[in-house]
Amino acid sequence: MIKINLLPIKEIRQKLRRRYEFFGLFGALAAVLVVLGGVAMVMAIQAGRLEAKISELETERASYVAIQREIDSLKRKREELEVKIGAINNLRTDSQITVRILDELSNLTPSARMWLTSLRLAGNTINLAGIGLDNPTIAQYMQALERSPYFGSADLTSSTQTEVGGNRLKSFSLVIRVTPPPPETEEAE
Repeated sequence: MIKINLLPIKEIRQKLRRRYEFFGLFGALAAVLVVLGGVAMVMAIQAGRLEAKISELETERASYVAIQREIDSLKRKREELEVKIGAINNLRTDSQITVRILDELSNLTPSARMWLTSLRLAGNTINLAGIGLDNPTIAQYMQALERSPYFGSADLTSSTQTEVGGNRLKSFSLVIRVTPPPPETEEAE
């Protein structure tokens, strides 16, 4: 006897297999979506915490803005005061330097051998004219000026023979460069 199975078993098995595959794929997709949803939720919670921290830090920074403005204001006032102190020190130095230069010229001029006839201070140069007994006296005077801490160089611009009171003397003119010593030297003197 031949038995014929009229039931489509292969087709039923294929349908079941497709159904299992479909549910397996759907289940995997659902699992992936659940994992992604969980990650998104964790990140959203972290983002919320970070935003709260940012707003807290912004509030704290805002409280420091007034202090920063006060610090900036104090810095500006300090700079202004330093500029004023510098100007006062410059005025003090400049007012004393002229007196010290004249004193130094007076001390270095040999009154028995040389006489000054004119003196003009312009900026950092002195134009000096005078009469000396001879050329060595003028040369010694120039060397003494160059050794002084107040003068950098003494250059002879002219030297001519002049007759004063029946005596033959040397008329000269010098250009002297003024170099004030540092403040420590002035205070020590």
